[in-house]
Amino acid sequence: MTARIAIIALLPLCAVIAFLVAYFLFYRGSGYDAPPPVHLSLEQIDTTSLSPRASGEPAPARLRQGLLVVDAQHVNSFTEGEFAGFASRVADRGFVVEILGDFTPIVDPSQVQPRYLQLAEKLRRADSFAVILPALPFSESEAALVEEFVQKGGKLLLISDPGRPQSIDGLAKRFGVDFQADYLYNTTENDANFKRIFIRDFQPDQLTAGLESITLDYAGSVESSGGRLAFVSPGTKSSLLDRVGDFSPIVWGDSRNVLAIADFTFLVPTNDSLLDNGRLASNIADYLADSQREYFLPDFPYFYVSGREDDVDILLGSSGLLNVGLQAKSGLEGYGVSSQVVPVEDVSKDMMFLGLYDDAAQIGQYLQVAGIRVDDTIGTPFAPELELQDTAITLLDQDQGRDVLIMLADTPETLAAAAARLLTGEFRADLVSDSVAIRKFEGQGPPAE
Repeated sequence: MTARIAIIALLPLCAVIAFLVAYFLFYRGSGYDAPPPVHLSLEQIDTTSLSPRASGEPAPARLRQGLLVVDAQHVNSFTEGEFAGFASRVADRGFVVEILGDFTPIVDPSQVQPRYLQLAEKLRRADSFAVILPALPFSESEAALVEEFVQKGGKLLLISDPGRPQSIDGLAKRFGVDFQADYLYNTTENDANFKRIFIRDFQPDQLTAGLESITLDYAGSVESSGGRLAFVSPGTKSSLLDRVGDFSPIVWGDSRNVLAIADFTFLVPTNDSLLDNGRLASNIADYLADSQREYFLPDFPYFYVSGREDDVDILLGSSGLLNVGLQAKSGLEGYGVSSQVVPVEDVSKDMMFLGLYDDAAQIGQYLQVAGIRVDDTIGTPFAPELELQDTAITLLDQDQGRDVLIMLADTPETLAAAAARLLTGEFRADLVSDSVAIRKFEGQGPPAE
């Protein structure tokens, strides 16, 4: 009995000894110091490591190199972190994703015009454009730029969300899209919240391929002159309309180049991993990365970097124009376009031809296709006849699957001046069509002796 009591008395002492041994063998500090938080911008994020695919989500198809521009010039109601997962999906398809703007308002009215100019420059080289929850409306001139971009074949993604500030209607209505001022809800079938609705009824399309069920956290309805892609479940109602209907939160615009969605939440981590939300996000990324937009002379020089891998050949009408050729080469390099001066034309490659009117016979076939005549005067279908002196003409030919840019002038000095206007973008004031620019210079001839 005494021995049993002694053993019981020793047990606490053994426990203390065991604790002390473990403490001194394994303890390495007085506490846990959490690492400092890391805040990354979209440009710093390794997009290959984001948004792992769900088991049913297919591997991305690398379609082609291109550029998705994302509007942030209009106090847009989302953050880069919320958008990073979707940006990763687009980047996986070979596209660069660029944010235009810094999400802040423009206080100084004088900055509105620079905003327009920045948008114009980005859209000249963009393949796709995303406008997400702009709290400030697009101006008429900005909306016209977007409309022109879509007419050239660019893809446009419009996203509204009834749960966030936005003013997208003015732009959307240009494309037959009318975001309703409502939210959709279902009190009998929902994802733990009557505003968190299920969508299971999809119109067959590449955009809806592989979708069985998605969940939208706070969706609205959209009316459109185009087709509808997804329909709400039975029993779903609109907060604006006192009826149960076949409301749709995902629609086409007036063309298949415009996709409109009245919910942003499904793109945001971790919502993008629920049900088939990730598959829908990947389908949208495929859609944006399959843009086949066209490039014209006002888009210089981006028709040279719209997916081709070859360099641009610079062909001179005569050896005396070498300085102008080097000027053009240097200017193209400033835009990231590699080029070289060559002695003869390679009909398999893109080209820039720099010559005088006396050299017009060398590129006569291109002038003839464009309906341009060069003899004692310049004749075009787009403008009155023009005297040769102190003039330059710029032509873009795209008829043979190549981009051939031709510049002709009366003297080397005029040609150099025209090349400078081309490289700075000033030539756009000289456009008489989407493929021709004509400039009359003053006093551009050789200096008097």
